[in-house]
Amino acid sequence: MKAKTGLAIGTLVTLALTSPSFAVDPVRPSPRETAPPASKPSAFAVPHDVTGNVISVNKNAQSFTLKTSKGETMLLRADVDTAPQLSTLKKGERVKVNYKNSQGEKVATKITPA
Repeated sequence: MKAKTGLAIGTLVTLALTSPSFAVDPVRPSPRETAPPASKPSAFAVPHDVTGNVISVNKNAQSFTLKTSKGETMLLRADVDTAPQLSTLKKGERVKVNYKNSQGEKVATKITPA
């Protein structure tokens, strides 16, 4: 009986000491890390263009928000080619954006001053 009790207590202690280590997420990205640019849209994706004013730029998320001339607000992700331009975009700047719908996102393929 004492052997079974000792074994049960030993098992419980071992589980109590090792379970918290399984709950910890060892690879936790920092909120300050920059997301990778959106992947290039398919060549078959239909291109669109829109002109509007930049409302905000989120360099960490590789995206920006645009208010179109029709009054609509759009969230666009930058692709590999347009990501460097995010550092020069400023709030209130008027731009023309060529984009494609890709995997549920609007991916900016070209940004030019309007």
